[in-house]
Amino acid sequence: MNTNSGDQLKAAAQTGDIDLLYTVIHHDPWILENIDSIPFVETPLHIAASLGHIRFAIEIMKLKPSLALKLNPQGFSPVHLAMQNDQKRMLFRFVCMNNDLVRIEGREGLTLLHFASQIGEVDFLAKFLFVCPRSIEDVTGKGETALHIAVKNEQYEALDLLVCFLRKSIVRGAKMIQNKIVNWKDEDDNTILHILAQRNFEPEVVKALGLLLKIGINLKAKNMENKTALDMAANVDIRSILLCTGAKSNSQITNAPTLAHKLRSNITIRDKMTTNIFRTGSNILEEQRNTCLIVATLVATATYQSALSPPGGIYQVSAYDDINVNITSSNSTISTPKNAGHSVLSGAEFGLFLILNMTSFLGSVMAIVIMIPRGTIEGAVGYPVLSFALSYLFSMMKISPTHAYLMIVSIIFLSIAIVSEFNIFSRMYCDLKSVIVKKLNR
Repeated sequence: MNTNSGDQLKAAAQTGDIDLLYTVIHHDPWILENIDSIPFVETPLHIAASLGHIRFAIEIMKLKPSLALKLNPQGFSPVHLAMQNDQKRMLFRFVCMNNDLVRIEGREGLTLLHFASQIGEVDFLAKFLFVCPRSIEDVTGKGETALHIAVKNEQYEALDLLVCFLRKSIVRGAKMIQNKIVNWKDEDDNTILHILAQRNFEPEVVKALGLLLKIGINLKAKNMENKTALDMAANVDIRSILLCTGAKSNSQITNAPTLAHKLRSNITIRDKMTTNIFRTGSNILEEQRNTCLIVATLVATATYQSALSPPGGIYQVSAYDDINVNITSSNSTISTPKNAGHSVLSGAEFGLFLILNMTSFLGSVMAIVIMIPRGTIEGAVGYPVLSFALSYLFSMMKISPTHAYLMIVSIIFLSIAIVSEFNIFSRMYCDLKSVIVKKLNR
């Protein structure tokens, strides 16, 4: 790179002179390329960003977008310098042109969101979170989230905004992200609740505590010193608030099994079945998964329909056979079927129909459960599917001509509760069992 060209380019950046920029490029077409090849360098974009020359900075970004990602020898990118020098309009133009600039990690892993949390710039925070929601997950070299930084610098308005954003976020996996961020531990294993508990008793601190307790922060988390937030409470008032919300001290908490302990524990039959279910689901290709879901849904729908209308139908109120009950009144005698609402099939015939139909139905339901992707969607789809299965079993119970087949329903449903990883199966089984007992006791 020509020294004279480099000096002229620097002068152009300092004055925001776009004409001089192109004059330099005309004499040295490779000048921006040469600058970009240096790992850590102060580029013309750094200079323009610091001084607020918006048009010049935009021109540079269009000519060489990669310069926006460059760190200078001090470990800062152009957007970091714009933030430090309070160049708000410059900063907003930068992030609008490239949303990913919000997540550039500078010195010690600091991003724009971390800087904004540190100085309490809520307008910046709102803008950054709007254009780049995932930036809330970024962590500094010290293991601090934007929430940690806000609490440590007593920027409670910024903390309020960050927590409210987590509660309102609709990005994929938002609930898991919320739980992860609010319970994240820094390099000393302190959560934001540990840090907040050490503050003085002030209205802002009380409000912040209430906000964190609402979103389900872990009250039992321990830091490197094996202390909970209650152990670190700075004064009696904060300690009282934590006690009222169920916080425990270290001595009151039993240590949970470690990951090593869980991995080395004996493998139960349930573990084997659950592992096989997960392995089956993870080994299926996306195209195969979609096809199997369609087929399983069609089979489940067809078998459910046959449960509502079994072969031969069911006894109606108007159907009369040899098993009639006479109800005599003062004016007339009315005959009604004793088996109204039950299948017309004999016990043996209905038993065969029940086994074949139920095997097909529950097999397709289990296939749907296995095919559902793991994560939030699992609960959203899994619960309706299980409710659908329960309504099917209830229909079978209602049309069964004998009570013996109700026990078959119960046994099959119990086997599903054992092999399934969903705890809801067990709860549903208990509900079903109580229904069966009431029916048998009539």
